[in-house]
Amino acid sequence: MNLTIYLVTDDKYFKDRDLISTIEQAIQGGVTAVQYRFKNKSSRQMYEELLVLRELTRRYGVDLVVNDRVDLALAVEADGVHVGSQDLPPDVVRKLVGDKMYIGYSVNSVEALREVEHLPIDYIGFGSVYETTTKENYKLVGIEGLRQACKMTTKPVIAIGGIMPYRVKEVVEAGAKGIAVVSAILGFEDVKKAAQSLVEAYKRVVKDKIYMP
Repeated sequence: MNLTIYLVTDDKYFKDRDLISTIEQAIQGGVTAVQYRFKNKSSRQMYEELLVLRELTRRYGVDLVVNDRVDLALAVEADGVHVGSQDLPPDVVRKLVGDKMYIGYSVNSVEALREVEHLPIDYIGFGSVYETTTKENYKLVGIEGLRQACKMTTKPVIAIGGIMPYRVKEVVEAGAKGIAVVSAILGFEDVKKAAQSLVEAYKRVVKDKIYMP
């Protein structure tokens, strides 16, 4: 599991661009994991896209995580599956996937974090750390909330929400083990360059600990 620079997809950024070539460019820029997250596609379309992404991510040695859909994650032999409070409970997910893949879980408050420590999950997606345009209904936890969260749990915390290169230092120093981003990469025409900017910002903070595909 390497979620250092963790790219999360989103419907609105793929209306006029090719999914596979865009993801490949981001991987070439240094992304270490890709979460496939779409809300407006058919199961068949997602399955077919995931098959191609599975081959692509394997070729580059990058993790593939599927959001929400445990069935699709199993069907394409993804590395991980990510769920939230409205999805299948993590203990049920664990029964389905066994030890074949790791499980991520979204948490958006320090209070909620106390309730998930016992769950059979491998990492926590925590945010939104900053204001974001990716989600309409989000809860702002702030950098102080992230700092508290990282101290409260023994599980790796992956920060998400409004993280740009100039904020990487603050996020990593707060204790985050990885940075999940959407617009910081997909919001730019040159996604490879955008990914490189995040990698370089991370390397300035955590020297020699980043995996480069």
